[in-house]
Amino acid sequence: MAGRNDGRERAPPRRQQQDYDEPAPRRRSGGYQRQGIGEAVAKSFIRSIASSLGRILAKTLTGRMR
Repeated sequence: MAGRNDGRERAPPRRQQQDYDEPAPRRRSGGYQRQGIGEAVAKSFIRSIASSLGRILAKTLTGRMR
């Protein structure tokens, strides 16, 4: 018995005709982007606070275990 489409697969959808006279749309670079000064300062500040808190936490936990 034949199926709904007689066993034939559907053809892929047709692509739209590209006009090669128009420039291609610009893409964002997917690679490395430099961070701004503010972002670098904020990252450094947060890392230093996290490091200090981690050190305090480690000292507190190891001090309690003794």
